[in-house]
Amino acid sequence: MAAVGLTPRVRIMAICDRVRESKIETGVFHLKGVRQAMTADVFPFVPARLWLFVVLSSPRAGEFPGYVRVVDDDNDRVVFHGHLTPPPVFGPDGGLWVIGYPVRCRFPKEGNYSAQVCFFQEQGSDILKGELPFAVVMEGIDS
Repeated sequence: MAAVGLTPRVRIMAICDRVRESKIETGVFHLKGVRQAMTADVFPFVPARLWLFVVLSSPRAGEFPGYVRVVDDDNDRVVFHGHLTPPPVFGPDGGLWVIGYPVRCRFPKEGNYSAQVCFFQEQGSDILKGELPFAVVMEGIDS
């Protein structure tokens, strides 16, 4: 079986302003400000809050170390890199794993970016399992 099939599958990815788990109901998450783009008034731009919400599934048990990164689509430069901590762990029957991951990054310029979820491999290249494009644009100037 290929290495891609051995790592968890990304079921949901969303970039948002905030992620909170419900205080009333287990396994329910409140996402605020789900976005496909953000505006900036100056570059480099550091957003006050930015989160990546991720739901993973796996049919098999195990611990799957991985990471989140944000990449500038124009030049493939990584503007954010962080490990999934704790790493996703699945029980004997697999299941779901959910995380709200804070993304603290600096966008050097206006443009298109991609949030990515990857898993480490013992041999060969790491496996990209989820990718979500979004734009960072200059705020319009009113006349």
